[in-house]
Amino acid sequence: MKFKALIILSFCFVHISCQNVNLTELIGMVQENLEAAQEYVLPTDNRDLVNVSDATLYDYGEFNYIVVGAGSAGAVLANRLSEVPNNHVLLLEAGGEQTEFTDILGLSPNLYFSDMNWGYNTTRQENACLGMVDQRCFYPRGKVVGGCSTINAGMYVRGSPLDFDRWETELGNKGWSYNSVLPYFLKSENAVFDAREKKFHGEGGYLHVDVPSGTPGLETVIFDGFEELGQKRIEDYNGEEQVGISRVQFTLNENKRDSTGRAFLDNVRNRSNLHVSTNSYAVKVMITKETKTAYGVVFIKDNKQYIARAKNEVILSGGAINSPQLLMLSGIGPKQHLESLGIEVIEDLPVGQNLEDHMIYTGLFYRTNHTFYNNTLEELLQLYMDDKRPYIAGFSCEFVTFVNFQNNTKDRPNVQILVSSPPNLNNNAGWVFKFNEAYTAAHQSDPLHDIWFTPLILHPKSKGSVTLQSNSPLDMPIIETNYLSDPDDHDIETLYNATQFILRLNETKAFRDFEATFMHPPMPTCDPVYDRYSKDWWYCSIRTIASTLYHPIATTRMGNSTENSVVDSELRVHGINGLRVIDAGVIPEHLSGLPNAAIIMVGEKGADLVLSAKSRSSGFNAQDSKVLKNIHRIRNKWRFI
Repeated sequence: MKFKALIILSFCFVHISCQNVNLTELIGMVQENLEAAQEYVLPTDNRDLVNVSDATLYDYGEFNYIVVGAGSAGAVLANRLSEVPNNHVLLLEAGGEQTEFTDILGLSPNLYFSDMNWGYNTTRQENACLGMVDQRCFYPRGKVVGGCSTINAGMYVRGSPLDFDRWETELGNKGWSYNSVLPYFLKSENAVFDAREKKFHGEGGYLHVDVPSGTPGLETVIFDGFEELGQKRIEDYNGEEQVGISRVQFTLNENKRDSTGRAFLDNVRNRSNLHVSTNSYAVKVMITKETKTAYGVVFIKDNKQYIARAKNEVILSGGAINSPQLLMLSGIGPKQHLESLGIEVIEDLPVGQNLEDHMIYTGLFYRTNHTFYNNTLEELLQLYMDDKRPYIAGFSCEFVTFVNFQNNTKDRPNVQILVSSPPNLNNNAGWVFKFNEAYTAAHQSDPLHDIWFTPLILHPKSKGSVTLQSNSPLDMPIIETNYLSDPDDHDIETLYNATQFILRLNETKAFRDFEATFMHPPMPTCDPVYDRYSKDWWYCSIRTIASTLYHPIATTRMGNSTENSVVDSELRVHGINGLRVIDAGVIPEHLSGLPNAAIIMVGEKGADLVLSAKSRSSGFNAQDSKVLKNIHRIRNKWRFI
């Protein structure tokens, strides 16, 4: 017995010692990355990527499929296409690998200030972003394996079933109704949270979806407060009902971010038919002029130019900003724009047009007398290692409510409100959103006591564009978002209605009993001009500090007409053979939620479209056909759930 007890004590000592060592290493790693983020200088061009030592074009070999971009859709595509052994797949990613730091969802804003972000900003805005540096909204995009799924907040929100039904019935995209796409949501997923409605969630897929533990003492007041305002409590907004107040679901594997890089690539890198090339910046799609067929990609890696050739297809998955840039550099885009830059036009299409994005308003919080996380960094990271808040949730987001201010609650919502528990972003909002000096100084809250409320307009009317500065991949694209520019003021009025809804929490018994009081930071350019909290004041405030959650879509939108779309319902670029776009850009109009879940679904469905096309063209040998048949058998089982 003494010997057995000694073994147990020894095991416990070793386990505790290992935990302490791991925690010590984790603290050092986190501190190093936090310091680096504070000192990081964002790039103004792509000089670090476009640095060629000689003019030789080296041969990188031939593959069945070349996927450009290892992001939310690209990582999925590379996995699914390489499931067929005879498919040789090249995945090109301009950035590098994920790290232990990227796994920590709660520290994701720091990744915006690293080489994992392209470093984009919008153009100078006239109707919004007025409190930002040079009136330009910051625009982080993922440049790393996993793309934006590696640097975002990790929230998993599919949107309303009505969104996808509109894609098919209103916009003419056959095969994209909710019933058609639900099997692909389910296929990806390994949902593990207890409150899920099981018939709407997958089990055993690559992507882990979970609801992290809550902040002690906060759940009751939030649910009770919103219920007093008429919001129904729902357990699963990705289930039967969406409109109401719920806990937030995350792409979370125990305590770590489950990006598409982690979920779809980490476990398949050893496939002999999958080649992942990082730090590889694609600069041109090679297209034969006579037959208008894509046959390869030119990219830069290790200061050399390479050409990789595609036997079957080239697939762009660079996202709603970078895929349009690459298409236009390759001669596919608006004729007048390309000709003005000296680019030979291969196909005249509205590439880069129809940009839609989600705007948020960041100036709403409630101050409480409760202290939530008064912890040192070491203590916060110990909580993280124990799978507890706050660092296992992006932006410390804990609750979400979906509201419709225009129609009845049976319709799809037009506003989403995120509720973040301390320590929230507000005390660092000036840095994260790049407020100018006056607003950085003003936009402060108490990170120990304040609850942050962030309304998001789901279906904006304002449209923007992505265009080129020049015919050189050295230059960053021009991102003209045109926020709050719609002539009927639909967008700003929607955000205004959302602020008034959040203000009504002041009147609820739940918030009064909790001693939670509405607070708003000073507005240096609005306070002297308008009566505080008047409608004119709110409009001024919204135009000043409303920002974006970085959700661009529709720049290569899916549709039937070459007048207003770039790809067809099978994601093939109009007029070009062997070329598809499969990423956020094909989404034809914005979702009633955050787009990352839908982008992963687009990757899943897009992979099936590609494989089906090869099957129809008799491009499979006997072994491939057997594998493909088994893949479809597994996928089809979801259709009957």
